[in-house]
Amino acid sequence: MILWLAAIAVALVVAAFALAAHARAYTRKVEAQFPPTGRFVDAEGARLHVREAGLPGSPRMLLIHGASSNLLELWGPLADEFSPLHRVIAYDRPGMGHSTRMKRDAHTLKVQARCAARVLEQSGEGKALIVAHSLGSAVALRLALDHPHLVSGLVLIAPAACPYPGKNAWWARLSATPVLGDIFCGLLIPWLAPPMSPASVANNFWPAPTPVNYLNEAGVPLIFRPRAFRASALDVVATNREFAAQQPRYGDLLTPAIIITAEKDRIVSPKRHARALASQLPAAELVIAPDTGHMPHRLRTDLVVAAIRRVNEMAAPAPQS
Repeated sequence: MILWLAAIAVALVVAAFALAAHARAYTRKVEAQFPPTGRFVDAEGARLHVREAGLPGSPRMLLIHGASSNLLELWGPLADEFSPLHRVIAYDRPGMGHSTRMKRDAHTLKVQARCAARVLEQSGEGKALIVAHSLGSAVALRLALDHPHLVSGLVLIAPAACPYPGKNAWWARLSATPVLGDIFCGLLIPWLAPPMSPASVANNFWPAPTPVNYLNEAGVPLIFRPRAFRASALDVVATNREFAAQQPRYGDLLTPAIIITAEKDRIVSPKRHARALASQLPAAELVIAPDTGHMPHRLRTDLVVAAIRRVNEMAAPAPQS
């Protein structure tokens, strides 16, 4: 029996070393495949990766991505369209993409909004239109609530911003657990998750098919690095408490906003989030993007472009008579 136990222990140690080596190799591989494309700014104890396009001094637009993502998610469908007349700015939220993560309170929307504010403060002057997806929408709302001098308008795509019943997915809860989460993310995620990613991504696009080459265009493999996966999980697990804390303030937000959602979304309930949010924001309009699931910006970019132009018009100063 002792020999069997010793053999099992040795096998577990060998497996752990092999998985750790695989995780390091995976991280090196994907960071070489998707290198940083912008500059870095310091914010709240983190080093944030920021990408910009368009002439300095042009009207500014900040793109804020959601969970399990990076700045490429919104940059791909929107930067080329708006950079000729706008200064388009995007950043990797703390711990994701190529941004580092501060040691304390990174999961709070208050700190996430401060990071967005620091990016804007170090990327020009004046107010900016904020375009955000999913969990990034909650960050955008907090940015508008806490730093209104930096925000001219909001375009919120498939937003996650209101309290919800039930628990988060098991893998998010496990990833956010002390010690066990480090082991799970550090050893198993880089090995197990990449082969499963096409099916997971398909849930985001349902009922439409996943666009060809989306995984590469959006840099999806970056999320399966241990630190990035755990950072995203910590954000997700904190959402219900964070949403509940800021929701009572939504009625005070007079910033012009357009909310774009699908009729059905397997990731975030349109009824519980987008529709509820539209009823709470005094200056919001709701747009339904049919058959787009959680990804209207990728499947109906035209509706997002029109919404951005509409919010720009809503936020423009009234002409003097």
